[in-house]
Amino acid sequence: MSNLIYASINGKRQGLISAGCSSLDSIGNRCQAGHENQVQVLGLNHSISREQNVSHHPVHFIKPIDKSSPLLGVAITENEPIDIIFYFYRVNPAGQLELYYEVKLTDATLVDITCIYPHSIDEGDKMPFEKVQVKYKSISWSHKSAGTSGYSIWDDRVY
Repeated sequence: MSNLIYASINGKRQGLISAGCSSLDSIGNRCQAGHENQVQVLGLNHSISREQNVSHHPVHFIKPIDKSSPLLGVAITENEPIDIIFYFYRVNPAGQLELYYEVKLTDATLVDITCIYPHSIDEGDKMPFEKVQVKYKSISWSHKSAGTSGYSIWDDRVY
């Protein structure tokens, strides 16, 4: 089983954008008890690079079309600051899901939202989804199981 990722998205103006996102009304039979107020994340990519100075790049994540989709549209249109916490789950030796890792983006803004609606005949087994890009002022990582953490600030200064 692959690791599961959920996200909590909180807007400075709209409040909890992810409220009800993993409910039956929002995503149908994909709903998950205990994660009703979180967005299901189908994939996540992020990079920080360094030549002379550190270079932060936007976080890219993929999510199903859900209750948050219209609210994210408002957030990108109005350049609303948001905070996002990504929760990573894995199966522990006892066979239970455990939260083992978190990534927190603070004072983030949406850079791009791309809606993908698969071809209904050629890709009939695929569901609609969104690719979301987010830049942030700060990022923190916390490995809950191992007890390590760190953070970095996206600063446009040139040294």
